[in-house]
Amino acid sequence: MTRLRFLLSLSLAAAVATPAAAQESPPSDDARRVRALLSLDAVPEPSLGHLEAETREQITADRLAATDALADATTDEQAQHAANIFGDLCLQYLHHELHGAAAVCLAQLRLLAPNDFQWTYYELLLHDATGSLERARLAARAALELRPDDTATLIRAGDLYLDAGDIETAAAAYARALEVRPESAAARFGLGRVAMDRGETGQAIAAFEEVLASQPEGSVVHHHLGMALRAGGDTTRARAELARNRQVPIAIVDPLRDRLQIYGLKTEARFDRAVRAARSGRNDEAIALYRELLVEDGGDPEIHFNLARSLIETGDQAGAEKHLRRAIEANPAHGGAHFNLALLLGRTGRIGEGASHLERAADIDPENLQWRMMRAQARADAGNASGARSELEEIVRLDPGAIEAHRLLAAMLLEAGEPARAADHLEALAALTPDDLRVHFNLGLSRFGTGQFAAARQALETALERFPGDLAVRHLLARLLATSPEAAVRDGERAVELARSVVDEQPALDHLETLAMALAEAGRFEEAVSWQQRALDRERETAGGNSPQRLDRLRLYQARQPLRAPGGGP
Repeated sequence: MTRLRFLLSLSLAAAVATPAAAQESPPSDDARRVRALLSLDAVPEPSLGHLEAETREQITADRLAATDALADATTDEQAQHAANIFGDLCLQYLHHELHGAAAVCLAQLRLLAPNDFQWTYYELLLHDATGSLERARLAARAALELRPDDTATLIRAGDLYLDAGDIETAAAAYARALEVRPESAAARFGLGRVAMDRGETGQAIAAFEEVLASQPEGSVVHHHLGMALRAGGDTTRARAELARNRQVPIAIVDPLRDRLQIYGLKTEARFDRAVRAARSGRNDEAIALYRELLVEDGGDPEIHFNLARSLIETGDQAGAEKHLRRAIEANPAHGGAHFNLALLLGRTGRIGEGASHLERAADIDPENLQWRMMRAQARADAGNASGARSELEEIVRLDPGAIEAHRLLAAMLLEAGEPARAADHLEALAALTPDDLRVHFNLGLSRFGTGQFAAARQALETALERFPGDLAVRHLLARLLATSPEAAVRDGERAVELARSVVDEQPALDHLETLAMALAEAGRFEEAVSWQQRALDRERETAGGNSPQRLDRLRLYQARQPLRAPGGGP
């Protein structure tokens, strides 16, 4: 395989001595520094048994070469050479996910060359890969101090801050990345997710549509667009977009990350070209390359998996299914293959089998909350309400900011007759999506219906402040202010003001009744009787008679008594 060495920026002076003179001279300052700071004795020797023989041989040989080079380093030139071999070995460890060894040698390299951006960036990739997200955020901050406008770092930093719930810092990182590289689909995708977290559904939809226009192969955006459309109430289009998700991520222009790929045996030729071709939308080219690779290694699950994804993009569902099944045969714990097969089976009407593969995918990777969310939805669609609720409860436990999980769980709990539990999730949603009118209204409605009158008023007042023109909010708040059993919650005059504005806008039967309730609470019983009589007249016109409940309310006002919830509840 062609090897590429990574030059370590040590700012070493050029060597001027001849080899003979160097042997007679003491080590240079730079050589002493390299030998003092780089030590393979401190780097744990990782187990290589799971790697291919050629890879094991290469790593072993490079470790011995680095040991010898460090021992022989006396001149500036030899020190530079030793540092380069050491850095090359370190990146092999990182590429092959030998994280323990990579962590130690990267730390040494950062000490040796603190101003060399690449080592800070590779530490960011390491911590991200191992799930050490706080350390990854620190590494991202350090990398941006060295290169404030590096777009790959800005985007990765944005992702890390967004995962941590620091929406505004994430937004600033994505926005700066877009300023530096206006064509960056990854930066625009990040801003779309920020908009979703802010509850700015329209902006999120616009951002995701722009991403798809510039990078249509990044099909994972269809999932986020579908979620945004669902939040905006367009459920028909949302379902169509969600069905188009093939889990192909948005590509990031990331030269340092790409350079790591030279250490993979497959990337020497066709596998790397195939992956790049697929990410660029050249799926026919990718398919041809993957098929060539299968001739040499027909049992590699990753080749089958990637081939299947390109076949899906070209519409060859039968071929994709075949290779997804081959990937699972070769590696039964391949979560991505199970997930993609589940989506494929679902689109071809084999819902039951698809659900079983979705279950398996989520079991394999329980930290993939997107897969678990889809499993919960599949369970709900199949009528397994208890299983869906159990899954959703676990999702929100793991990620309290999971908006769609809170939303679906609240709806299912309301349907199951558990409004108090539903209200807890609506409360979380109200904090997560402050601009979602339906969430605030349903929260107020749930609190009112379960007798939590003060909490209901707080929720509805918040909704009214954000959406002063909404008729439903004004109507429900007027009824609460007029009929709450709690004196501290009631406000008759304000209820009259709100109810009258509702009637002026829409003189419906329920609105006429609410105005009567408000007038009674304000002590204006003659007016209350008059408006309740109008309500009864309207009911007779539409229903042919009057309900006992409405007649009872008329008699109550005639007796100069106001109405109290829950009888007057929503």
